[in-house]
This record gives sequence, structure tokens and C-alpha cells, in this order.
Amino acid sequence: MNFTAGAEMWKNCGMDTDYLQFMLLPWEWITGGNFSLVVISLFTMFSYIKYHKVVYPILIGFIFLPISYFIFPEVFLSLAFIIAYIAIGLVIAFIYLKQTKEY
Repeated sequence: MNFTAGAEMWKNCGMDTDYLQFMLLPWEWITGGNFSLVVISLFTMFSYIKYHKVVYPILIGFIFLPISYFIFPEVFLSLAFIIAYIAIGLVIAFIYLKQTKEY
């Protein structure tokens, strides 16, 4: 990401040491470091659009939970707490609104 390197930029790009980082560097730069998050979001969205089953995106999410925890631990934990609070709130709202009505 050093734009002042000139011709030395191609020598110091890291292609000879880490090919994966070299290939993902532009995409990480474009997405702000969230390239893997964007890819997994696309997988879950496309699987839901194609199959119209909620089970498949949930399974994809369960598969990538350990990977996301080891790659982004602080982001994962803060987002996990927020999602857990929202889920618990929705369950409580469902219990109060839907289960207490007599039909």
C-alpha cells in the first residue's frame, strides 16, 4: 500500500512469500478489511435466494462460526452479544404478544 515506492513496489509486494495475502490485498483494501465477511454474507444470501429455506444460511453460519471467531475475535464477540440480546428480546416479545392471546 506504499504508493511512493515506484518500481520497488513490485519487488516488495510480498508475492514471493505469501501468495494468498498478495491476491486478497486489493479486495481487503476495497472492502475495508472485511473481505471474508462480504464473501460469507454473499454465500448466505445466495443460498437463501436460491433455495428459499432458512436452514441453509443457518448451516453456513454455523460452519463459519469457528473461523470467524479465530480471525476476528473482538468483532465477533461484540457482534455476538448484540445479536444474542436482540434474539432474546424477540423471543420475549413473541412470548408476550403471541402466546398470551386466546384465539
